[in-house]
Parts: sequence; structure tokens; C-alpha cells
Amino acid sequence: MKKLIIYSFLAATIFSVSCKKILDQIPGDAQPGDEVLKSSANVYAILAASYERFTNNDFLGGNVTKTAELYGDQINFVNVTGGAEVQFTQRGFSSFNSIGRSIWFTGYDAIARANVVVKALAENNYTDISDSVKNTWKGEALFIRGVSHFELTRLFAKPYTSNPTTDYGVVVRQKALSATEAQIAVQRNTVKESYDAAIADLKLAESLLPAVNSITKATKWSAKAYLARIYFNMADYTNAFAYANDVINNSGYVLGNNVKTVFSTNGNIILPVPGAVMMILGDAGTQRGSFWNTDLNNTYLPLGSTIFSTITSKGGTRFTDLTTSSTNPVRGVSTKWSQLNTSGVNVPLIRLAEMYLIRAEARVQNGGFSDALVRADYNAVRAVAGVSTDLTSVGAPSLLTAIRTERAVEFFTEGDGYHELRRLKLNIRGIAYNDAAGLLKIPDGEVRANLNMVQN
Repeated sequence: MKKLIIYSFLAATIFSVSCKKILDQIPGDAQPGDEVLKSSANVYAILAASYERFTNNDFLGGNVTKTAELYGDQINFVNVTGGAEVQFTQRGFSSFNSIGRSIWFTGYDAIARANVVVKALAENNYTDISDSVKNTWKGEALFIRGVSHFELTRLFAKPYTSNPTTDYGVVVRQKALSATEAQIAVQRNTVKESYDAAIADLKLAESLLPAVNSITKATKWSAKAYLARIYFNMADYTNAFAYANDVINNSGYVLGNNVKTVFSTNGNIILPVPGAVMMILGDAGTQRGSFWNTDLNNTYLPLGSTIFSTITSKGGTRFTDLTTSSTNPVRGVSTKWSQLNTSGVNVPLIRLAEMYLIRAEARVQNGGFSDALVRADYNAVRAVAGVSTDLTSVGAPSLLTAIRTERAVEFFTEGDGYHELRRLKLNIRGIAYNDAAGLLKIPDGEVRANLNMVQN
């Protein structure tokens, strides 16, 4: 197996037939030659291929979410008796785990293609596209690269709230490599370096991207929303507040009035979807097949009893419209992903509700807060779900409990709960939040090819 930085362009989704013919002639262990990159159409095709890997079921379109749920404590493992998933039950991870492999190599494939786009735009003077288009393409590539590094770090490394300056992160790749350079063994960057790289990319992306872009493409607001998420994961509540506040106040996006909207839109939509900051084009097959089944009794990953009880009592329409239950025995089942069609589906990558809940908690964490303003933020999320307005919670402890409960019932089966446990330094199914035993192994192919790779 080739290592992470190899560019396998043969599997790309290409929009230009002539460009596809060119890319099909490129060896799997090399980047495109200079002649290929002199065509803006070819560069756009590589950007499209980067998006395809970024949104693929093996990465952000599926396995990233599924893995975070398998890592966490909100899933009932009763039906997990084999396959790659069974390793999550006892955390006996192998470097051959197929889920870990798919996330690692697909994520780095997206990064590799994004790096080629950045290189091509820097080195070639395309006269058939405007500077505005060039900036948008570069911004999109940087967005893909930054988000990919961040999500890989969250799944293959200890959390930022552990020891970010010494804990191993992932390998940061910010350069398109030649075939020779691709064979050089490198070490993992630290968690801090991995986060810093993601932040730098997203800040530059935000400055280049338009406020409105094509369907399912990155915008300045999706970059800012991701920066809010990253800073919140870091427990940097000042910056988290600033970015979340900017998105809420200035993006023009709205929460909407139906909890099902972001989980029931097919490919033929006009963005923005109420409640979404960014949607990605995918088929959601991983989520649908994992968290829901037409035979509810055979749902592979039903909800754990604790989270289902919380949703039942506090979820409002998130309980009535986004869950159901099996009958023998009774177990909670998420229907979020069953709402989706089988083709042309848009999956929410980042939602506006997250910005409201980040802003609410950041207000409290930063101190000097207004109880009413904090309540207003999480009450806005509750209102969409038909939950009564909270007018009585006061003081940091009560407000934080309300916010975190709201977050749990809002984002079940979206991969959020695991990252919250790590941010808050809470044990996860009996082990410490920063225990390396709870992490997937770096895939076997990467370790064999890269002798400097430090294994989890």
C-alpha cells in the first residue's frame, strides 16, 4: 500500500472529459506534470477531485462521523459482533482496521489534491479565468486542506486539552510533493502544530472565499464556522465566541423552524438550507446503514439508553421527529439519516445550531456574562425543536448544564459527543479522555512506508 502523500488521481471525479484523459495517464505515485497544470480546466478538475475525496463516505461524508460515535459513549454496541467496528468495543485496535485506513488515506488524498491546486495557482498565469475565480479556487483548496488536517487530528491524536505541545498530532502536508519527495520518511507534527496549520489555512481561506458559492462548496462563512469549532475544541473561548458571533450576526443564515430540514434535503436544492452553514454532497450510506435500519430491531448502532432517555425527556421534536424505537427489546434509534434519499443527498457538514451553542458556552467561559444573553442563544436552538423557553437558569453551573444538555440532544449521531467529552476532560467508557488506548492505530501501509511514523 502506498503511503499517505501518494496521489491516486485515477479515481478522481472529473468534470472535463479531456482533462480526465490527461489525469488517467498520470502514474499513481506522482503528481501531475507541469504541462497538465498549465490548463485551468485541469486544475479545476483536480479541485473537484479533492472535493470528492473530502466529502466521500470514507471521510467527511460518512466514516468521520461514524468513528466519532464509535469512540464515544452514546451508542449501544449490542449488535457489533464483528468487522472493524468490533475493535471499538474493547479498544483493541489493529493497524489493519479498515475504518481507520479509509479515513486516513482518503483524508490525505483530499489534502494531496488540494496541495496540487494551490501549487498550480501559484505557478501559472491563467488568462482564461479571473483573479476572483483564482482566489475562490485557492480558498476552496485551503479550506479542504485545513479541515482535513483538523478532522484527522481529532480522530488519530489526543485532544488539544491534553498536552498539545508534546502530544503527537498528524503529519502536516502543505506542499505538493514530487514522487521522490513522497518517499521521504517524516515524523508526526504535534497536536498544536496540526491545529495551527488548520487554523492558518482556514484564516487564509476565509479571506479568499466569497460569501456565497456554488451548491455544497466552501464559503467564507463555512471557514469562519470551522474556525469557531476548532477554537472551541481548543478551549480558546475568546476566539470561539468571536467567530461564532460573526457567523450568527453577519452570515444571513437562519435556524429555520423544523428540525428535519437539514436531514431531508436532496441534491436538487438552493442553498442556504435553513439551519445549515455548509452542506456536502454525498449519499449518507454510512450513516444510514449504521444508525438506522428498515428493520428497527436490526439497527447496527442504536442509541444508548442514557442519551435516548435524555432525548425523550428534553428533545422536543428531536425526539418525535428524529428518533424511533425498536420493539424487541425497546431501543432508541436515530432517524436523522433515514430521512435522506438514496442519491444526490446533501449532508450537513456544519450547522448554525452549533454556532449558537458555542457562543452560549463561550459567553459563560469568558466570564462577565449576561444570563439572559446566554439563555437566548440556547433557547433559539430549543425553539426550533418546540422546547419551552428557559427563563430561570442563572449562574455558570446551571447555564453550562443547560447548554451541554442541549448540545447532546441536538447533535446525537453527528459525531459531536465524543469530542465534547475530550474537551471537558471526562472519562470515556471507563478510560481517561487522553488515553492513547482509545485511539485508532496509524494504518499499516503508512507505518511500513514511513519509518519515522510514531504509532498510537
